[in-house]
Amino acid sequence: WVLWNLTGGPNGGIHATDVTNASRTMLMNLETLDWDEELLDFFGIPRAMLPKINPSSHPDAYGSTRTSRPLSAAIPIGGVLGDQQAATV
Repeated sequence: WVLWNLTGGPNGGIHATDVTNASRTMLMNLETLDWDEELLDFFGIPRAMLPKINPSSHPDAYGSTRTSRPLSAAIPIGGVLGDQQAATV
């Protein structure tokens, strides 16, 4: 939600997450690091509803902040982490 809003929200915001957050949903295949199609089918979850899974840190995966509010500049976003994962860093 924060990433999506920082990168533009409904005006082209990036809908993505990292592997640590995706794995906590129990819907990610730990071998492929992608959404598990069998589980999505079982629970009736459309894949299009879920964010793209990216590495926790990647120079191109998360884009930049929008040039309008709140930061008024295109600042690159180098990675994302959940609260518990970030607490270990």
